[in-house]
Amino acid sequence: MITKDNIKNLLSVLHFEQENDIFTKSYEGVGLPLKVDVRNEHFHYKEIGITVGRETTSNFSEPENFVVFECVDRLLSMGYKPEHIELEPAWKLGHTQKGGYADIWVRTHTSLSGEMATDKESLLIIECKKPDEFDGAWRDTLEDGAQLFSYFQQEQATKFLCLYTSDFDGEKIKPTYYLINVQDNEELLKNNLQLSTYKDAKNNKQLFRVWHDTYQCDAATRGLFEDDIQPYHIGKNKFSVKDLYPISNDEIKKKYNEFATILRRHNVGAKENAFDKLVNLFLAKVVDETNNPDDLHFYWKGAAYDDDFSLQDRLQRLYRDGMEKFLNETVTYIENEQIEKAFRWYRKDPDATMKTVMEYFRALKFYSDNDFSFISVHNERLFKENAKILREVLLMLQNIKLKSTAEEGRDTETNQFLGDLFEGFLTKGVKQSEGQYFTPMPIVRFIVSSLPLEQIVSQCEKIPSCIDYACGAGHFLTEYAVRIKEFVEKYRPDIDIHEYYKHITGIEKEYRLSKVSKVSAFMYGHDETNIIYADALQPNAALQPNSYDVLVANPPYAVTGFLETLSDNDRTAFSLFNSNINSSKNNAIETFFMERSAQLLRAGGVAGIVLPVSVLNKGGIYARAREIILENFDIISLTEFGSGTFGKTGTNTVVLFLRRKETNTPAAKHYRNRVKTWFAASDHAEDIYQDEYLLQAYCDHCGYELEDYRTFLKDGLIHKALSETEVFTAYRESFDSTDRNAMKGVCDVARDIRNRFRTRSKTQTFRRQTEAQKKAEKEKALLNFIISIEREKVYIFLLAFTVDTPVLIVKSPTTTAAIKKFLGYEWSDSKGNEGI
Repeated sequence: MITKDNIKNLLSVLHFEQENDIFTKSYEGVGLPLKVDVRNEHFHYKEIGITVGRETTSNFSEPENFVVFECVDRLLSMGYKPEHIELEPAWKLGHTQKGGYADIWVRTHTSLSGEMATDKESLLIIECKKPDEFDGAWRDTLEDGAQLFSYFQQEQATKFLCLYTSDFDGEKIKPTYYLINVQDNEELLKNNLQLSTYKDAKNNKQLFRVWHDTYQCDAATRGLFEDDIQPYHIGKNKFSVKDLYPISNDEIKKKYNEFATILRRHNVGAKENAFDKLVNLFLAKVVDETNNPDDLHFYWKGAAYDDDFSLQDRLQRLYRDGMEKFLNETVTYIENEQIEKAFRWYRKDPDATMKTVMEYFRALKFYSDNDFSFISVHNERLFKENAKILREVLLMLQNIKLKSTAEEGRDTETNQFLGDLFEGFLTKGVKQSEGQYFTPMPIVRFIVSSLPLEQIVSQCEKIPSCIDYACGAGHFLTEYAVRIKEFVEKYRPDIDIHEYYKHITGIEKEYRLSKVSKVSAFMYGHDETNIIYADALQPNAALQPNSYDVLVANPPYAVTGFLETLSDNDRTAFSLFNSNINSSKNNAIETFFMERSAQLLRAGGVAGIVLPVSVLNKGGIYARAREIILENFDIISLTEFGSGTFGKTGTNTVVLFLRRKETNTPAAKHYRNRVKTWFAASDHAEDIYQDEYLLQAYCDHCGYELEDYRTFLKDGLIHKALSETEVFTAYRESFDSTDRNAMKGVCDVARDIRNRFRTRSKTQTFRRQTEAQKKAEKEKALLNFIISIEREKVYIFLLAFTVDTPVLIVKSPTTTAAIKKFLGYEWSDSKGNEGI
């Protein structure tokens, strides 16, 4: 905001020249410079010919006065004559003149037709507000016309009304305004004689009703102060990317709240459908910025130049082009010209026939649900209701620059903001079912930044390939592309960055999110990113096994019945799957994604994968998944996050940072064979002594004597000292126990041995045996039970023991305050400040 404290800084930015406490600025065609006396806190408007109705805004007493000053400077800099500017003209509102002072009134001796006017003709009335009052003033204007339409009542020859503010951060001035064209649109009125007009309105209330009912509160945010606008020629019907601006953090929050407000105002209850339409608009806008940079179509040009049918037609065309070009989807769209061409050879009254057909065509095309229907549309009335919602959402987005070229890139801050924008829309707009938990941008950045991307880019002879097999909204992919850009420029300047983007792949099973991912890639200038709409657990010709250098993902968790969506061949491609699994009830989808990681990464490839922390401690299929991790990966780090990481979800998560082991001669296969040899009760003692240091390490770890363990392996005998160890005592207790949790964490082979013995012990055949025979059979079953457990334990130990890389463990604190400090963010649900 502009204040007394930063006014000197503002004057410097506006190119005023300083002499002590007096600042001056000269304008082309103006005889005297505008003077600002900082010491005496006065703007000297009158000296250069500006009419001042009263001195209220000529001093520093109110923050609003600084906005008036900045706006006056903007008008003079554009070429408006000071003699055509009047500050605070007095108009009688009601029985007194209280409140009847407009901030700025622009008039001209020349009418818009170019002829000389007998009196100054009213062109523009500007009401200035300080930044924190601007949104409220606009809401008041939308509600009843507020001050602007009261001023308009006094000067009904006025062509334009403007609500204006400007903000100042110490370096840059940011103007924001709404421009209202209050001239009747004769073309619109000609086609609908029932509409009210400005020329027939008698007072401010009637004038407001015309704006509200006839022109649907139409207002522009461009057309007054832009570089391509000439003074006195207000309004704009052609827009380019130069009219767009990058979005900031504060604006992101406002946009999300504004979208939510629009939905509430129009009673749009279907949030998921609304999000779908929002994504379609994002796609249309990105296509527009790409294909039409000099004449944007994603713009409401104002009621004087545009109509709802033309707007929606433009949006449909953009959406069709985007779906076909970027998503390889065909969208049916028929242009008016195609209908007209069909009547070229029709001789019998073609005009009348074509007019009838075109009316039917318009009804079919617009009076039904389409890709921009926020509400269900099936007649003209509902089309108009939806058109109003569509216009408001479009106005919310049209001035934002979404598309970023590779040369411009996206800075880290902007990446965060756009990620937050999508996160806010996603969280409210997409029901997070089927285990979907969107990864917050700070966590995305942490994971991607932790991967050795600089080393990979600098050392890979070929362009590295990156994949996210559950890409959701595409946050990981865009962050990866942003991160590698600096390393490509540093180490591989001979290769176009777009070649690297071609080697980025995302897979998403949910159609809406696959579209979001692609739109997100377009926004960042990563058009070449491959987004595949598919189930990553199914084979896909586009995905070659062991071909990716980087895998980064947050796969879904706990999806019941996911196996039923896979064919028998698909299931058997995973070693995790076996005939004992209940496909309709199993929900351990994250374990299958872990095995899929091993299938996709090449030797030496790296991964950062978000998983529920339960994958590290649950038994059954999770234990087998951990075995797969140890067999196929070196664990670089485990980073545990607490319950506040993913917003409302209370899931505790862990990020696994992994490096793929050798795939041609895997160490796991060697150790599996070694353990098999050790437990084969071989008569050859040397078999047991091979790799004896590994066996010694295992015994030391478990507290066994090596000689006792050798005897156990060679002869199948459990000496007294070994049987009395804590571990072997627990084996016997678990084997004998009838507790339902006795087999918790026990491997499947051991569980089967114990279950078979318990079943046999209940048979008549077993009971007819002598006590010695029963005891011998039980001891044999117990020995096999123990051997099967030990065989598995030794194998897992060897996989972990032989890893050269130390594992970095990062654990989140447990208290709420400490978690916030650890994460660096917290979640908010407060209205207008939702998200991170």
